[in-house]
Amino acid sequence: MSEISMASGKLNVGGVFNQAFATLQAKPLFFVFTGLMFGIAHLALSRSGINGPDPSAISPGLVLVGILLLLVLGAITQILAARATEGPLGTNASLDFAPAVQAALPRLPNVILTTLAFAFLVGLGFVAFILPGIFILLVLCVALPACILEDLSPIAALKRSRDLTRGNRWRLLGLVLLNGLILIGVGVVVSLPLGLASTLPGPAGGVFSIISSAVEGFVGVFIAVLYTHAFLDLRRLHEASAPAPLI
Repeated sequence: MSEISMASGKLNVGGVFNQAFATLQAKPLFFVFTGLMFGIAHLALSRSGINGPDPSAISPGLVLVGILLLLVLGAITQILAARATEGPLGTNASLDFAPAVQAALPRLPNVILTTLAFAFLVGLGFVAFILPGIFILLVLCVALPACILEDLSPIAALKRSRDLTRGNRWRLLGLVLLNGLILIGVGVVVSLPLGLASTLPGPAGGVFSIISSAVEGFVGVFIAVLYTHAFLDLRRLHEASAPAPLI
């Protein structure tokens, strides 16, 4: 994959998006498998009734199962997407996918704990006030790729993100805003109509629910690939002479 040109010491936001799309195009089948796997978790959560109009229809047991699946499959999605973005994994999807999932399992505890720590700190910032939440998001936005690709503990991954994002947080704000605009566009054009169609009675509603969950999975894969490229480029900018070892 070709290197992108960057201003001295500054992240090229457009280049990060271009590389993310190029990565998805280079390994489409692998990322389709990954997105479908993540979509299963969204489907399980939606089947619990948590997104339904009737609170009495919510099944606590199914909600718990859905949340656990979302955490586990979300972590596996992050690991597969980061490793496929960084290296040759996924070039042969039919051979790579199952071994890659198996290889991801030992890393699940650190990735899940990093995800929970990130969500807690960002959520706490937004509860306190919106601006602290945005700032914490920008500081910690590459913690997950750092955890995965450098085999870091949750605390070390959060500190690594803090160090790498220093000096580029305004540009990362642009990355977050552009990503948000894309997600809003996908939500309005694709997810909202599919969500409404999934409420139809009978098999048709079930089919649209599955498609909607798959779209959610693909969006999750895109976000993982995008922020992995941001992490890799920030590391090159900070450590061009002595890059951190990849695991």
